[in-house]
This record gives sequence, structure tokens and C-alpha cells, in this order.
Amino acid sequence: NGLGALNTMPVEGWVQMVAFIGAHEILVKPRANGMGAYDFGFGSELLEGADEAEIQRRQTSERNNGRLAMVAILGMLWQDGTFGMSPFALMRETGLWGPNIDFIIKDIPMCAGGSMCAVKPAGTRVARSATALHAEATEEPRMSLALPYLRYPEQLDGWAGGEKGFDPMNITMALPVYWCREAELKHGRVCMLATVGWIATDSGLRFAGDMFQNVSTIEAHSKMVEAGVMAPFLAAVGVVELYGGWLTLNGFEERIKRDA
Repeated sequence: NGLGALNTMPVEGWVQMVAFIGAHEILVKPRANGMGAYDFGFGSELLEGADEAEIQRRQTSERNNGRLAMVAILGMLWQDGTFGMSPFALMRETGLWGPNIDFIIKDIPMCAGGSMCAVKPAGTRVARSATALHAEATEEPRMSLALPYLRYPEQLDGWAGGEKGFDPMNITMALPVYWCREAELKHGRVCMLATVGWIATDSGLRFAGDMFQNVSTIEAHSKMVEAGVMAPFLAAVGVVELYGGWLTLNGFEERIKRDA
């Protein structure tokens, strides 16, 4: 993959690629009656009939996207050449934050002992996580009990359920564990209620009232919207969500006690 693919191309492949690019450069000419020497007809037809402001907006969008793509491909080429694997393979191997790249800036005088360069402070949560991911080769890595082929996310230590080490996408390396736990608990409870409701509806249980009769599980949402039931339902859910958000925010800032 990546730069390694260049070594697999035979001479004939290089000749074909160079010939194709050369033919394109030589033979493709600006579009007749186009917008200018830069108009080769690759999508510029979409600009016809647009006013000057819209044309400028679209051209600016293309330039911005092109510049971003150039930076992106340079980063991907460097990453592949430095670590020898694709981005997703590198994330699976070293986690969401990737390998420690402080070695790149360690010899820059401006970065020696100063705050001008983005060297992770040793005491930060991110630095501790990065250190755990890149333990010395002589150490036996601690593996997750829930996913034994992945390393244990050290930031889960001390949290209820954290002993299992279930965080396959390393989300808790980017977000506070408190917020992740709140989100997981809420989503889990909502899904449990949804499962019970789905089974109950399919089993024939209905609220009293004609509007709730002869409605399948799939049709329930649309039918309730038509009957005008969803607005008060969403209002009630909104009140619960606002209160839950208030509890979460105050609990995160330790203004209220939420140890459960």
C-alpha cells in the first residue's frame, strides 16, 4: 500500500502512466468559447449563468479544497514513508493519537526547553496515554479484557466498568471519561427502552385510543406525527434532556456529587 505500491509497478506500467499524463498535458486544450485560458471544461460548465459573486465563491471553494488536499496527500505520503503502514493500520497499531513524534522536533534549538513547540507535557492526561501506548519493548503491554487484541486504555482505571477496558475506538483518549460514560449510559438506557417498546408493540400491546390501534412498529412514528402526538412527546423529552444536561455539566465540574 502507499509508497510501497511504486515498487510493484513494472517498466511498462511506468511508460503507460508517463505517456497518459504527457498526452493529457499536450492534447487537452482550453474549451472553445470558455471562460479563459484556464477553462479546460472539467466542470466549468457548471459556472455558466452564475453571477460574478457566485463564480468567485465556487472558485474560492475549489482553491481551498485543492490546498487542503495537497497538504493532506503530503501528510499521508510522509506518514506512509516514515511508519510504513496505512493511516488506519497505524491507528489500530498505536491508537487514536498515533505514535510519539517528539523525535521530529527534539533537535530544533527553539524547542529545547521552551514552550514554542507542541511537545506533550509529561504530566498531562494525553501525555500519560501516549506514554502508555508506546511502552518500552521490554515491557509486557497490558491488554484489554473485553478486547484482548487491543491495549488496555489506562485512562479507564478507577471508573466503574473500566476494569474490562472496553474502548475499541480510543474515544476516551480524546474526550473526558466522565462525558463518555454519561453518553454511553444514556444511549444504553434509551436503546433498552426502545427494545422493550418495539417488542411490546409487535406483541400487540397498545395504548387506549383509536389512533394507537392497527399501527405497526414501522408505521408508528409517521402515524403519531400525523395525529399530532409527537409535539408534546418531544417537549417532554426535551425537558428531561435539559435537566440531564444540567446534571451532567454540574457533575463534570464537581458542583454536585454524582459518584453513582
